[in-house]
Order: sequence, then structure tokens, then C-alpha cells
Amino acid sequence: MKKKEVVLSLALAGVMAMGTSVFAEDAAEKKSLKIGMSWAILDDGQTNLTNAIKKCFDENYPDYEIEYTLTNADGDIATLISDVESQIAKNPDMIYIMNSVGDTGIIPAIEACVEADIPVGIGVAIEGEAPYTYLYEGFSQYACGQMQAEYMEKIYDENTEYKVACITGDAGNTAGQARTQGFKENFVDKYDNVELVIEGEGNWSTDDSQGLAEDWLISHPEINVIACVNDDEAQGVINACQAAGREDVIILGIDANDVGKGNVESGDQAVSVGIDFYSVASACADAMVECAEGKMEGTGNEVLLTTENLYTLERE
Repeated sequence: MKKKEVVLSLALAGVMAMGTSVFAEDAAEKKSLKIGMSWAILDDGQTNLTNAIKKCFDENYPDYEIEYTLTNADGDIATLISDVESQIAKNPDMIYIMNSVGDTGIIPAIEACVEADIPVGIGVAIEGEAPYTYLYEGFSQYACGQMQAEYMEKIYDENTEYKVACITGDAGNTAGQARTQGFKENFVDKYDNVELVIEGEGNWSTDDSQGLAEDWLISHPEINVIACVNDDEAQGVINACQAAGREDVIILGIDANDVGKGNVESGDQAVSVGIDFYSVASACADAMVECAEGKMEGTGNEVLLTTENLYTLERE
């Protein structure tokens, strides 16, 4: 798989345009940092987070010249490990891995960073121990599904039989699994009149989720709730329900991206759980800089920050 790599310099264009002598003086005063960022998958949500991190670098650190190298593994664990190895070769001040695929499979890459004496942060908790410098979780993936469940409790009717289908992400993505678990444990498992009929992998994709929903509406016409782990999947379900003439299905999404917002506003989607990416990004950017400056020595496997930073958009 071809690796997508973008190198972005965050030096301010206005400073560069001010002339050689002034630039040289300002450059001497600025502190330079190199940060490697390896993303498991750069979907809409992670793209929003990345853009917000860049904005926070600019706004929160005007006295720094921060250069980061961003890689996207497109959901493939082998590519993610290779991306981290390419980051190590650039000898950055720190490497941040958004390891939403592979779980413990990413440990060799973490160990390689440590061996190269490069501080490393990760974005998703893994089972077992690993020598990363810090774990940053900007929000709870589980809580995303839990908030879908809270919406269902708002509209809950004890006289209704809820026949639920869940579309997860993919087998290697712990974020999607946590989102689905949060929904099931807080709604499906909680009430006697709620039944999980079927579950399948939508791979965070509109097309894959549409195919699942089309099949399920034929094989399990009793389904009246479909919970998805992002809004792109929810769009696929909407497409399938509209084609089948099913207006009774309650469709749940996560991310509150432009697709989700539009579908909630139109009434095609019941709810989307949104993420305050700027709040998440600001703290994440701070953590990266502190790590790059060696201020996190001894933090070990401590969770640096876990915040909800979540809200819901609900159909009127």
C-alpha cells in the first residue's frame, strides 16, 4: 500500500516575509521542534483532529517553529508500523501514534522508538504493558456509544419491542469496538424489550454499511434500530432504508461531521454524537510539545488526559 506522507512547516509566513536580518533574529529566538505523527486511519474525524492540532500549534506556540510529519496507514497495521519506522529515521523530538488499529501489534513500533531514544505517545489504550512515554485519550470512545444509548433512553417506550442491529468499524479497530460496546452495554443489555438481532463490520464505510443494511432489511425485517460507529456508516444505512421505503428505522451515528449534521437536520438520522475536536486537539498539542521537550520523563503508562468532550445533535 502506498504510504501517504505530508510534511508541513508551521513557520509563520509573515515572519519569513520580513527580510533576512529580521528573520534571522526571530529564527534564533524561536524554539524548533520536530514531531512525527503516525495515524492509523485518516478519516473525517481524524482529519478534523489533525487540522485542529495544527491550529493549536500555531495559536498556542507562537514562539516555536514546529514541523511535523504526518503519515496515514489507511487502516493497515503493517503500514502503521512501517510509518513509525520511517518517522524514527527522521529523528524527530517525539513520535505520536494514533494506534486505532492493531492493539498490541503496535508494541514493536513503540519499542523501536524507545530503542532510538525518541519519546513516544499513543492515542488509544492497548492491552498489556508497553514502554510508551504517555497515553493521551482526548475523549472516551466507549462514552460515544454510551451517549447513543442515552438518546435511546430519552425516547424509550416500555411497550415497544426494540430490534437492534449494530454496525461496528472493523475487526482491528479498537475505537469502533469500544463505541459499539458502549451502546450495547447501556441500552441493549439494560432492557428486556431490547434485543440485538445482528451485528456486522461496516469498516467505517458508507458503501459497506449500505450493503449490510440492505441485506439485513430483507433477512431481518423486524429491525427498527441501527447503531453505527460513525456518520459515514449511518449514511449507508439511510441509503438502504430509503431504497426499501423504511421510515421507521431509528439510525444512530457518531462524529457529527458534515454528513451527520445534514442528516440529523433533515430528520433522516436520529442522533449523532459529536466530539469537541478543538478542546481535544489543544490538550493533545500541549502533550506533544511537553513530550518533545522531555518534560514527561517518568510518566510511564499514565493516562495523561481523558475527557469526555462530547455532545449530541438530535433530530427535532
